[in-house]
Amino acid sequence: MARALVVFESMPGEIRRIAMAIAHGLATRLPVDVACAREAPVLVPGDVRLLVAGGPGHPPAGPAAPAYGLPEWLEAVALPRGVNVATFDLRPDEPTRYTTDGAMGIEVALVRGLGGTPAAPPEHFVHPDPDGPLAEGEEDRARRWGQALAELVTPRPAVAPG
Repeated sequence: MARALVVFESMPGEIRRIAMAIAHGLATRLPVDVACAREAPVLVPGDVRLLVAGGPGHPPAGPAAPAYGLPEWLEAVALPRGVNVATFDLRPDEPTRYTTDGAMGIEVALVRGLGGTPAAPPEHFVHPDPDGPLAEGEEDRARRWGQALAELVTPRPAVAPG
């Protein structure tokens, strides 16, 4: 049976909340496994139909940077042929604060470097204060995005004529 895998950068804690909300949305159509990058499989199983990966909208620096995070996982991972990929990031609500696009960088690594197939454009989630909570409604938006992704990659059940 096809399933989904959500891999996230373990810092900050809000990224875990977004990853879990995405997983809840995916679970409406697919079994889902969720793992932080340091615990994620480096050989993605062949029954994974959708890989969703995400982290901060900018690389963490200094003591906040994990010893083994999403960049290290992306260097080590092997994907099954034709796996669909979707990426997300979490960023402050200040478009000019960071010049990098974390989700796009993750997508480039998964698609160009590892042969994944894009399932949707990268998604950006917002938290107004890097040390504070998520913006209002972001967890619900992540859940809906996960559900939409699941619908994109799973066939609709046939409806018997009636």
